[in-house]
Amino acid sequence: MNVLFTAGTQFIFPRMARVIEAVADARPSWTLVYQAGPGAEGDALPHRVGVRVHPLFPVKEFKAIFEAAELVVTHAGMGNIITCLEASKSAIIMPRLVQCSEHRNDHQIATAESVNKIYNVPYFFDHQALIDAIVNYEPTKTMSSDMWENISAERSKFSENLNALVKKL
Repeated sequence: MNVLFTAGTQFIFPRMARVIEAVADARPSWTLVYQAGPGAEGDALPHRVGVRVHPLFPVKEFKAIFEAAELVVTHAGMGNIITCLEASKSAIIMPRLVQCSEHRNDHQIATAESVNKIYNVPYFFDHQALIDAIVNYEPTKTMSSDMWENISAERSKFSENLNALVKKL
């Protein structure tokens, strides 16, 4: 199985690296790719042979990795989440936490909770629960047409509201 892990571009994310190490140990035949973000080094990187790690892959290469991935494990960044939803890509979210010095505030908790509520994308704070979800993952789900229609409708509504707000300003 191909799994893409993405950490975003701000701050290091050592918890994600520990998850990748545990998945690599549990599933040594899987292909694991980690876009660790700029500045990731030392404990912010997984230390397992066979895990492909890069701070930021070039766009074309990232797209190919994303397409090949059967599962994407991502921080709660909207870019990655929207990309997964639009591509009907299975995803699991691991929000960055302030208490772990992974972000400036805990907005990723609210993001993960909202995305879970609307799109049923699972999220985990606890790294062992996340590891269990990944190693026991079965690639069977794709997004239904109803889900795609909901995304399109919400985008249209958001655009309308944003345009109305801009006109008021």
